[in-house]
Amino acid sequence: MARTHSKLKSITRKAPTHPITEWFYTVGYTPNGGFSNPRPQLTIKGRWLEQIGFYAGQAVVIKVECNKLIIELAMQL
Repeated sequence: MARTHSKLKSITRKAPTHPITEWFYTVGYTPNGGFSNPRPQLTIKGRWLEQIGFYAGQAVVIKVECNKLIIELAMQL
């Protein structure tokens, strides 16, 4: 039985001590209106993009190297 003056303790979660540096996504397909040979699609989204400097409307460059996609902000000239 609870005491008359007892208080419910709240649990606080600590922030991770190290930043998350990996996310896992699945390559899907773009709807193709029922036609054969749909195109592969990779959608990357999340608030973490803003946290690492990628904001809506910014241009990016995607490079392909040894089975890797490297996404960088495009240089504004």
